[in-house]
Amino acid sequence: MTTTKMPGESTISKDWKPIYRRWWFWVIEIPIVVIFVGALLRIPALNEKERTQEVVAQIHAQKLTLADVNGGNLPPQPDPALADATIEGVDANGNGIRDDVELAIFKKYPNSAKIRAAELQYAMALQMEFAYTFNSETLVNVIEEEGRGYLCIANDERIQEVENWVVNTGQRKQFREDVREKYMASFGLSSENECDLKQELFTD
Repeated sequence: MTTTKMPGESTISKDWKPIYRRWWFWVIEIPIVVIFVGALLRIPALNEKERTQEVVAQIHAQKLTLADVNGGNLPPQPDPALADATIEGVDANGNGIRDDVELAIFKKYPNSAKIRAAELQYAMALQMEFAYTFNSETLVNVIEEEGRGYLCIANDERIQEVENWVVNTGQRKQFREDVREKYMASFGLSSENECDLKQELFTD
């Protein structure tokens, strides 16, 4: 049905209705929009879950090697200005142990591969707290690795020694406190397979 167009007027069908008054808008399009918006809102949660799974896998895959213990992968002495400039510090050889800490352990225990192995493992686990923690699940998995390193050393003085080397600045201490306060959750520690490398490998 049409209307007569008058001078200065447009011709509009009397059957025209705003889109929100059409039945198919409510039956078909609104549900589609709701589903689409819901999917968009879930994307950040899915991304964090996938990222968490990837990081947890990295945490447990990172292990000490004989090359690390025997000094075949030693890094150069880092620039003091860079060593403590960031939370993570410098890891030039990419083995997960901060270079200044790795070199300190070798300097103090040049003749004991057994002690170096235990301390390097614990240092690696402590470093993970700076590198990998961004939610409760990642923190708990890092602490599980720290617990293994702690039990592998099994000596209070050496445990404290490594902690002093790794958590050696106010910035790092504050970061560790903040992360634990924000993300700490209940967890259990296994007493099996404490050491990445069997102590029987070392004769000293």
